[in-house]
Amino acid sequence: MKTMLTMLTAAITLSVSAFAAAQTPAPAAKPAPMAAPMAAPAATMPAPATTTMPAGKMTSAEYKAAKKQIAADEKMAKAECKKLKGAEKSACKKEADAKEDAAMAALKARK
Repeated sequence: MKTMLTMLTAAITLSVSAFAAAQTPAPAAKPAPMAAPMAAPAATMPAPATTTMPAGKMTSAEYKAAKKQIAADEKMAKAECKKLKGAEKSACKKEADAKEDAAMAALKARK
């Protein structure tokens, strides 16, 4: 069961990523290269932001709070979709639903 949830979460995440990439417009023009780019040490670069939750069991209160947060995030995403029209609006709503489904699957996997 846990494997199926993990596979479902991965499939939804992959499809949402592919959809978002398809909706991103191509860059207009390639900027001119810089003379000598400065390289920052790897240790000082910030870690990439992730939306996954830390592993481990959670309390009932934490679960309820996380569930409310997921619902609030979906509501905010769908409110942003109201600004759009036609196919873009429909795609925006589907993306919001897919993100909510993935977040709920990840939350249930932690329970």
